[in-house]
Amino acid sequence: MVNVYSKYYFSFHPKITKKEKITEAMNLQVEPPEKNKRKKKKKTKNSSPPQPSSPSFSLLPDDIAVNCLARISRSHYPNLSIVSKSFRSLVSSTELYAARSHLGSTEQCLYVCLSDKSYQFPQWFTLWTNPNRNLPRKKKKTIGQLLVPIPPSDFPSESESTVVVGSEIYVIGGPIDGAPSSAVRILDCRSHTWRDAPSMIVPRKHALACVYEGRIYVMGSCKGLEEESSSWAEVFDTKTQTWQSLPDPGPEIRNCFLHRIAEIEGKIHLWNSSIKTYAYEPIQDKWECSEGMIENFPRSECVMENVWYIYRVRLCQWAVKDGSWKNVKGLDSLREIYRRNGGSSGNTTKFVSCGGKLLLIWEGYMKHNPNNRKKIWCAEIVVEKVDEDEVWGNVEWVGVVQSVPTSCQLLHCLVVSV
Repeated sequence: MVNVYSKYYFSFHPKITKKEKITEAMNLQVEPPEKNKRKKKKKTKNSSPPQPSSPSFSLLPDDIAVNCLARISRSHYPNLSIVSKSFRSLVSSTELYAARSHLGSTEQCLYVCLSDKSYQFPQWFTLWTNPNRNLPRKKKKTIGQLLVPIPPSDFPSESESTVVVGSEIYVIGGPIDGAPSSAVRILDCRSHTWRDAPSMIVPRKHALACVYEGRIYVMGSCKGLEEESSSWAEVFDTKTQTWQSLPDPGPEIRNCFLHRIAEIEGKIHLWNSSIKTYAYEPIQDKWECSEGMIENFPRSECVMENVWYIYRVRLCQWAVKDGSWKNVKGLDSLREIYRRNGGSSGNTTKFVSCGGKLLLIWEGYMKHNPNNRKKIWCAEIVVEKVDEDEVWGNVEWVGVVQSVPTSCQLLHCLVVSV
């Protein structure tokens, strides 16, 4: 239970009149010493102030309670939500997260999506860190970090097009049972509730999507449709909640295999298997094409404090200004743990920046597994740039955060500010 920031104590002191004092003094003079002594003891017992009342957080007005809760880590909220219905209502209220934003106490949280045939729908989790993990324990081992499931959506899409806008996750299009879809679902990460968003203009399957200035750009994966040329790319304005088609990029872009999308310096870049790079310029509303542009740009990476990081071939690397990559030093032990626990053996690995630290998440399934279970591992890395040519890393913790069936797939790892 979270400590309450302030306590209220009450005391009572009975008033004695002047006449009562005189009478009491006279009685003391005529009474025998033994009786006098006994009465003194009795009086002392009766005159002691009552014990202070136990403080109760629930007695505080809602606005004060919200202000208090907004100042503590979100990791306390799961325990608070089971105290009472009023607490459960407070920790999921829009007022609480508005207060967190106003006070500057928002946190970056990791959300993970896993898919398995035993799940009715893809299951989303959030990484919970035990706020009491560092307290001394005598016998039982304290759980430090754990992937905690959130209420599921009734949206069966295994879409690769998932993006974060503010404190919400958008799951865009299909496939749904192998078919394209125009449906869009939104996960509100403050209250862990789902709702529908306006559908896209055309159905898509494995489309590419990215966010720039509050607008979601979705492209491709609508081949064979009559609307392909006119709606191959479309944009969703999250403020007005409306979709709009973008100009036709032409058959060269529409017919090539595009494997990646990202916003760089105000342009929406697309990569194909060749050395060509395409880009959409939102301000001028036109398409561009160049060769060899950002040739060394990796497929899986994250950015922290304007520095690009990647984890590949069991190595954590960072991007130097000249475009080359250098190894982050001091992570040999993590490399060995990663190797011994299924990393890089055909299993999915994700790499993200969260709260000023790097998170490495991977599937730890081994070929010879008697329990027929797969372990989801996570490591938290703190990096320090010593000089322009050297970066060191330190692993703060590493361990298993969830156990799942071997057929389960790690689909998404997204970081949301709440």
